[in-house]
Amino acid sequence: MITQNNTLYRFRRNLILVIGLCIISLFLLPDASQASGYVEDRNGKTIVHVEVVYLPDPTRVDTASRSDVAAVKEFKTQFPAIFAARYHDKYKAHPEIYGIHNWDNVEIELHPFTSLNVEGVEVDLMAIAGGTAPDVIYVNFRKSDTYIQNRFLYPLDKPEDGYLSDMTEDEQAFRINEKIWPVIQRKGPDGEKHVWAIPYGGALGKVLLFRKDLFDEKGIAHPAIDWTWNDMMEAARKITDPERGTYGFMCGGGKHESFNWITFLWSAGGDVMLYNEKEDNWRCTFDTLEAAQALDFYIRLNYEKWIDNDGKVRRGYTSRNSGNAWTKWARGEIGMMMDYIDEKLFSTINPEVTGMVPVPLGPSGIRGGELNSRMLGLFAEIKEPAVRDAAWEYIRFYDCEDAVAIKTRIMVEGGLGRFVNPRLLRRFGYPEIERLSPRGWSETFDIAIATGQPEPYGRNSNVAYDQMTLPIQAAAQLALDDQLPTNPDERLAVLHGLLKRYCAKANERMMGLVPPPQRALRHICASLVLLGIISVFTLVFRRIGSAFTPNIPDSPKGWQWRRYVWAYILLVPAVGSILLWRYIPLIRGSGMAFFDYRIIGKSTWVGLDNFGDLLFDNEWWKAVWNSLRYSFLIMFMTFLPPIILAILLQEVPRGKIFYRTIFYLPAVIAGLVTILLWKQFYEPSENGALNALVLRIPMIGFLLIGAAMMVLCVLFARRLWIHEQQWAGWGFVAMGVLLFSAFGGLTLPTLFPSGEEFGDSFVHLFSRLLSRTGEPFQWLSDADTAMLSCVLPMVWAGMGPGCLIYLAALKGIPEDYYEAADIDGANVLDKILFVVFPMLKALITINFVGVFIGSWYGATGSILAMTGGGANTEVAGLHIWYKAFTYLKFGPATAAAWMLGFMLIGFTVHQLRILSRVEFKAQGTEAG
Repeated sequence: MITQNNTLYRFRRNLILVIGLCIISLFLLPDASQASGYVEDRNGKTIVHVEVVYLPDPTRVDTASRSDVAAVKEFKTQFPAIFAARYHDKYKAHPEIYGIHNWDNVEIELHPFTSLNVEGVEVDLMAIAGGTAPDVIYVNFRKSDTYIQNRFLYPLDKPEDGYLSDMTEDEQAFRINEKIWPVIQRKGPDGEKHVWAIPYGGALGKVLLFRKDLFDEKGIAHPAIDWTWNDMMEAARKITDPERGTYGFMCGGGKHESFNWITFLWSAGGDVMLYNEKEDNWRCTFDTLEAAQALDFYIRLNYEKWIDNDGKVRRGYTSRNSGNAWTKWARGEIGMMMDYIDEKLFSTINPEVTGMVPVPLGPSGIRGGELNSRMLGLFAEIKEPAVRDAAWEYIRFYDCEDAVAIKTRIMVEGGLGRFVNPRLLRRFGYPEIERLSPRGWSETFDIAIATGQPEPYGRNSNVAYDQMTLPIQAAAQLALDDQLPTNPDERLAVLHGLLKRYCAKANERMMGLVPPPQRALRHICASLVLLGIISVFTLVFRRIGSAFTPNIPDSPKGWQWRRYVWAYILLVPAVGSILLWRYIPLIRGSGMAFFDYRIIGKSTWVGLDNFGDLLFDNEWWKAVWNSLRYSFLIMFMTFLPPIILAILLQEVPRGKIFYRTIFYLPAVIAGLVTILLWKQFYEPSENGALNALVLRIPMIGFLLIGAAMMVLCVLFARRLWIHEQQWAGWGFVAMGVLLFSAFGGLTLPTLFPSGEEFGDSFVHLFSRLLSRTGEPFQWLSDADTAMLSCVLPMVWAGMGPGCLIYLAALKGIPEDYYEAADIDGANVLDKILFVVFPMLKALITINFVGVFIGSWYGATGSILAMTGGGANTEVAGLHIWYKAFTYLKFGPATAAAWMLGFMLIGFTVHQLRILSRVEFKAQGTEAG
């Protein structure tokens, strides 16, 4: 007995010690963010390994790629000499800093940075957050402030390094356009001004590309330098023919739709954000009257209502959200698009087919395209000085004059010299090639750079596109609902009001402009909510424990270590794994909700600010409401239909295997393929598969479908009322009303056109009932249909597997139950309600819990791929995702995650209590 007690004591002690060490080690882990380079001694040489973002791929054989690869190869050849001239003596003199290596024989190896690329997702920021950042990182204007303020970038002008000071004035002038200096040289988190990144590839200007073949086909004069907005609009109207699938202009939708609008904003004389040097702060300024004029033009270009020659209602003159816009452009089905022109390499497009001109002039004669540049910087967490120095030399050489000379030579030898900037052809000895350059492109580039405005680069500017998209989406929905005034002045006033409202919100979210009284109120509300969260979680875990604790009289109390010692030992790996990978990160991460959390550097304690801001964040509550909408649609369309389908497949007299196979086949298609396929279905013209089907159904057909579903729901309700189940019956009635309203709502624009008197509509009601809708649905752009469009692919792909589960369960219901129901005079509805559902209660309850919780957390991926959160589809999970992994607002994201968990915990506990009382049966025999 003493030996057994000692063994048990040692087991407890060791278990507690191991768990304690795990917790301590996790809390004391160093910062995860680190660079990937290292120094290696091999075969008498010192090899410096550097990981580089966007390293040219040597396996590609196109001329442009070969030119980049040749420049990198030349750098690797020259690196030993570069190192010997600039670093050898310093490294040899200070081994205590640079280590003991063979600095007389140094080479470099470059490794490409690899990561999962997801469209619309900032994978570079995710790599930094995950501790897998490359040594040479890519920086763009919009995210540069985030990189600088989060200490991701190493200053390039430190005197002790001599990086920038070693570059001559001519070298800097060749590399850096004067308009880019304010972007790369500015204050860091410590208030000191530094240069944080270096451009490569020259400046990028925004231009208008156009398809010459489409313009010639329509008899439209090609765009010219003096083109205006009106000229562009008129050309887009003439080119657009949705029935043929051709459109005048290409625009993208989604969360960053304002990227398409910003060119018009600048050309109207407006701006996104401005810096006040005296106050040393930034302000969003996209709420001016000029901005309203730009928004008015953009909305008309994309959503203006017009009637084609066949009497069909159309919206706008752009190709949006079709999922294959670039393919349509390549096929010559889109007339115009905005794109960048490169200072060093104009383009590899075919000048015989595609033309290029500056962006059109705005209403006041101003032209304001975007000015941008690709930039490279050093990751701040490079620990090895040799790696940092080698990485800098790569950045310096990659676009220096020698490298550009190599690239130009290979482009000329490869037959693509005409696409090189004539200035470079003259500089490197190829003046004879200049005459082959596309006519007017050099002048177009000069105008684009001279009139260009730097992409937003101020404080938190990585959120700018999101905030500017909000008024665009609000205005677009007004246009789709025909609620924008037709009078130009009144319409401009409405749009100006939208911009003012959302610009004020942007200043609050991006600049943190919250008045002190408002901040105090938020603290009080956050304190009450946090207290409520703690109280509810405590109560919930007590309820969970009591719900699953067996109430057996005279049963032994306590853990009974001595009796179940081996059971506890077997549980240690499972419990330890869950503790290590679930709960310890959860506990550690919870503290982030009270900090302005920084991946690199010191995080700042903000107390309840994150919770307070969340409670007063309209976008968060809109995302929660969207989650409720999505959850309701998922529950209604993916939870109940498989049950009904299983019952129908069980009763079908012939072809059971065939029908089961047909319904299951969509489940074998990969999820990404399913989403891309459905995005093709959703093309907003009659060429889209879904529109081709819907446009053939007369208005009375929609009403009959809605009425049939409502009648079916009422029949179910009637049977429930007979059996005195009042609340369930009224639930079916409410469901029927919602279904009829949904289908009836599709007919309202046709039966009762906007602007028409009700009496006139009533006169034509009968004839319109037999007519079809004349306007294709904007499935992914219209907020009324976008959420449903995100759910339909889930229904299509998930119906079969769910159906098979219920089919297997239906086999377990004894035939005696059905026979007894027949004897009692039960009809089909009675059998479903009072035989099938009670027998499947355990399975339905389990699936209901899983589907409900999954609908809140599983929506992120599908909506991200379908709409990116645009058209009022951003759900709570996607909102948290963007905050954490796109904007690196880990504190607010954690607060939002806890708030979401708080809202779901009550439902979860309720369902767990139901499950604790469920008795599982099979073939009529109680199983437990």
